[in-house]
Amino acid sequence: MAGSSAGSPEYLAETNDPGLDQRVSIAFIVIDTFFLLVFYTSRYFNPKAVGLPMLICNTLCYVLCMGSAATGILMVKIGGVGYHVAAVPVTTFQTWLQLSKVLEFTYTPAVMFGKLAALFLYYQVFEVTGYRRVIVSIGVIIILQGIISLILAFSICRPFRYFWTQVVDVNDGTCGDVMLFYKSYSIPSLVTDVAMLVIPWPILVKLRIPLSEKIGLLLTFLAASLGIITCALRFTVFFTVPLFSDPTWYASGGPMIYALVEPSIYMIASILPTTRHLYRRVSRKARQAAQLRSAKIEGSPKNSSGLSQSTELGAVKKSGTSSRVITRHVEIWQANTNSSQEELTMGEWYQNRQEWNQFRPTDTLSPSTPEAEASTSGKITTSQAPYTISA
Repeated sequence: MAGSSAGSPEYLAETNDPGLDQRVSIAFIVIDTFFLLVFYTSRYFNPKAVGLPMLICNTLCYVLCMGSAATGILMVKIGGVGYHVAAVPVTTFQTWLQLSKVLEFTYTPAVMFGKLAALFLYYQVFEVTGYRRVIVSIGVIIILQGIISLILAFSICRPFRYFWTQVVDVNDGTCGDVMLFYKSYSIPSLVTDVAMLVIPWPILVKLRIPLSEKIGLLLTFLAASLGIITCALRFTVFFTVPLFSDPTWYASGGPMIYALVEPSIYMIASILPTTRHLYRRVSRKARQAAQLRSAKIEGSPKNSSGLSQSTELGAVKKSGTSSRVITRHVEIWQANTNSSQEELTMGEWYQNRQEWNQFRPTDTLSPSTPEAEASTSGKITTSQAPYTISA
């Protein structure tokens, strides 16, 4: 823009990468769809790992993210994004304003449901009363923030249509400070992002498991921190960039990308830990298939038959001087699966539930439960548990 005065042919011909929003929108349609399919597949094989609230929140977040992505594409196609507002026809600019309002109604609840999905994951994983109270408190704040933001989005301009009709008739109604609304939304959003980032670390750091598993867990939960990065960038944009001085120009890139990335990050972050069981299942089957191919190449029918996905076990039953074989069909996957693989809690990273119950805080156990009795009976000692949470 340097060297081009407003209204000059050079200025009006300038573009700000108008196709960027469209490319990002298409990319996140693919990314979000992939992770949601993985999420559904994982839940199909392991329904205990994914509660109904998390399923609902992630599904709604996905639908709203698709709405935001479609809005981003339409902004490029018919909204004049990437061009100076002075070069955009009035009707096109009105279309952009209408689509911006649509984006408010998809982005705000998408972030809310994405964060709630992550919080439901935290609530399920961290079986500590104090942590769960904090998680519930953050969830209440997020819900209130989402509701208030939607109410303000509806009521900031009166009549509602004045948000886009003011372009042609400034006397058609009144609008509040839209930029102040965006800034005000960003502050509590950033605070809840920081709180969600901090929640898992005290327990994860104290968790004594093999280093490779701990690193994997830390990286999994660290993925949620990417949401705070996009939130911080969006926060910075609202306070440093005069968005409404040239709306269609500044709309290309930052604001639209942040609106797509932030809710998607929280959805993906809540999905990743639920895929642990699916990953083990796929890895096991891949190893079995590789061993089976290796055995066939070596020409060993004995090894090949022993590595099949299912097998028949024979038991000899004697009756006097005669005997007969009773054949039983056994699925190897079922034989190799234990109950700990069916749960998504911190106890999943222990060899059995009693070990986790012995070392997690006592306020999370009900005195009447068998687990509580086992943890207080003294039958499990520190030396028996390979992994512990330090005091």
